[in-house]
Amino acid sequence: MGMERMAILPRGLAAAALAGALAMPVGAAPADEARPYPVLVTAETRANPQALAALEKPGKVLFTDQFESPASLERYFEINGLREGRARLTTDPALAHTGQGAFQFTAPARAGQESSAGAHYWFGPQGYDRVYFRRYLRFAADYDQGNLHHVGGGLAGVAGSDRWAGMGGAGIRPRGDDRFSSSFEPWKDWGRYSPPGYLFLYTYWMDMKRDRDGHYWGNMLGPDPEERLVLRRDRWYCLEQMIQVNDIGQANGELAAWVDGKLYLHYRGIRWRSHPDVKLKRFHIGLYVHEARRDNRVWYDDVALSTGYLGPIRHGGTARQAPPPAGRR
Repeated sequence: MGMERMAILPRGLAAAALAGALAMPVGAAPADEARPYPVLVTAETRANPQALAALEKPGKVLFTDQFESPASLERYFEINGLREGRARLTTDPALAHTGQGAFQFTAPARAGQESSAGAHYWFGPQGYDRVYFRRYLRFAADYDQGNLHHVGGGLAGVAGSDRWAGMGGAGIRPRGDDRFSSSFEPWKDWGRYSPPGYLFLYTYWMDMKRDRDGHYWGNMLGPDPEERLVLRRDRWYCLEQMIQVNDIGQANGELAAWVDGKLYLHYRGIRWRSHPDVKLKRFHIGLYVHEARRDNRVWYDDVALSTGYLGPIRHGGTARQAPPPAGRR
């Protein structure tokens, strides 16, 4: 689902969608069981200096945005909530990671109905086989989504030149010749973790597993339980995500994620697509709360896209200093 136009879903269905998604898929049909499934290799990559260096090799920067002027808004083909003020640029240095500005998204209270704000950027139509997407994210000091939300942003691969392609496919497994997507986001696990929760990769692709309700909600690709990183509110995190598409007919695609410059997740053995035109062409940032009973606010800053690893910003201390990272549990 991610930010895939979930607002068009009926009110009850939107809440049910992530509820089904966040219940780990079990009892998959035999056809699903025969499909290749991603293999978690984070520990192996961390322990192999050559493999880690290859994964973190720099590349060509494709896009950057520090949200320092209104011109930033013209770069996104869709901004949900701009007219209503739910999506807006701030000019308060205290709310920025670097410089004067940041992109603020607010999901206002709606008596338990869905609430959202977000932005999409199109870097197709030629697309890329390998993309790294970095963004800085901060949660308000009183942030609490309840149980279900989407926040943190993600990457999407689609076929063709339609920048809207593949949006609105919640609950449907991609065919392989149409789309795939993955978002880096947290979850409270029904209150077992403090808000906003621990990080995982919420992912749609052609070999995903079916949920018990018969739908194909995004699969949770996360770390081993002891490696779960629980985010803190009111501090900046550097989140980075990489997708490498597979060769056609092979399950050799990859998915990786970093937090504050440390490798957090690395998966191999993914069959993202069955057609060569399905490439990485879009990213999104924003916030979606399924049952909004209070105002919730987040900020994004220093967004960048590259063909290689970006890592945290190093620039002599200009960035706001943050407390040490939250511990794993």
